[in-house]
Amino acid sequence: MERDEPAFTAFVEERKGPLVNYLVHMTRSRDRAEEIAQDAFVRFYRTGWQTRTDEQLAPYLFRIATNLAISQLRREKRWQRIMPFLTAREQRSAPPADTDVLTDEIQRQVAAALEQLPVKFRAPLVLYEIEEWPYEQIARALDCRIGTIKSRISRARALMRRVLEPWWIGGHDEGQRSWRSVAATASSDDIASIRI
Repeated sequence: MERDEPAFTAFVEERKGPLVNYLVHMTRSRDRAEEIAQDAFVRFYRTGWQTRTDEQLAPYLFRIATNLAISQLRREKRWQRIMPFLTAREQRSAPPADTDVLTDEIQRQVAAALEQLPVKFRAPLVLYEIEEWPYEQIARALDCRIGTIKSRISRARALMRRVLEPWWIGGHDEGQRSWRSVAATASSDDIASIRI
């Protein structure tokens, strides 16, 4: 199927927001996400986007972006091993005073738990829960079987529960009884955007 430049421009406009959002969850940095997205679109354009069917376009783009993000995360891990020897760590800026403290803390905890997930679990979870992709599309994007995707999403949720439960419960018995209902409420209220 032959496509022209305006069709590519329209595709970029339609997919840029969701792609950057996905990559922000993968990399925890908007700047890096935008850089990777730009690189992904360039590679997508160069590698025969015109020959793919409409159903293949988004999964193919997200596969390219996922591979680029994984490569960058691997490079960063290598640098993190040697950075303490080269320079002092940057101090993080304090959160704005006017934000809701509880919501901000829940988002931080969820983001930290998500960041701890191995990429093979994080990518399908973000695509399913945040981008709201169906299993079939995630399987095409990540080049896996649907059963593998379902299994990885389930495993990702279990790993996040394990990380978040002690923080959410706060170490008391009553908290354990209410953990599931309160966590589900927080998730449905968009406080934490991932259902665990």
